[in-house]
Amino acid sequence: MKRHVLVIIAVAAITIATGCSRPESAPVAPVQTISNHATVEIVWETDMPSALERARSEGKPVLVNFYADWCVWCKRLESTTLRDAKVATVLQNEVVPLSLDVDDEGKELSNQYRVDGLPTIIVLDAAGQEIGRIPGYMPPDSFLERVESFLQQS
Repeated sequence: MKRHVLVIIAVAAITIATGCSRPESAPVAPVQTISNHATVEIVWETDMPSALERARSEGKPVLVNFYADWCVWCKRLESTTLRDAKVATVLQNEVVPLSLDVDDEGKELSNQYRVDGLPTIIVLDAAGQEIGRIPGYMPPDSFLERVESFLQQS
């Protein structure tokens, strides 16, 4: 029995010492750091009249982000989706971004547009008519797909 244990220990020691866990010629993938956080800063409007006026003058729809400071998913949307480079670029270039706190300046409009959960993104034409809505959190790729489909409708 002792001999059997010694053989196992010897084989394990040789395996560890010679690096037999992978062949010498096996390629090792380089470590990559992938970051798609925005280098584009989104300039958010803070009131509907100025956002609609800008939308009319620039010929763009308005994207309204209804949020609340206490909303965990709103914070997640802000820290991931809205900071994604592709999303930020589209929002800055293709729409007039408007961000409204439902507990403050956005309370009346959230009632008018029947926002019943947070976060809620609503895309409006320059007259203030709803084109589409995204209820709840979405990761960047799905969010961008939805927004782009709304932009094609406008």
